[in-house]
Amino acid sequence: MFWRILFLLVVVVVSALFVVQTPPTPAAASFPNADKVVHFGLFFILATTMHLAFRARLLIAIPLLLVYAVVIEIVQHHIPGRGAEVLDVVADMLGVLAFYLARALYKNRKKRSL
Repeated sequence: MFWRILFLLVVVVVSALFVVQTPPTPAAASFPNADKVVHFGLFFILATTMHLAFRARLLIAIPLLLVYAVVIEIVQHHIPGRGAEVLDVVADMLGVLAFYLARALYKNRKKRSL
């Protein structure tokens, strides 16, 4: 139950972060593609909490999180001062795939140590 509540909280926070208009900080301006790193990290966390909450398999998690990523970009497109970028969705999905790759490597390493 804890992981499901945490997952829902993460979805709410991530959704809010992606739709709230915030001016770029000087640090973000000096770090090229900082927004892509944020997308990657947030979707890594989303995939992690989704897996812990529902034990979602890769073939279920990827389409669900892809739809969520696309919806977020569509919503951002309609918010003044925000924009939609295909590369944001790519960064999102790379974060999801990174979680599942890390999980597979962990399981493989754990299996070998037994």
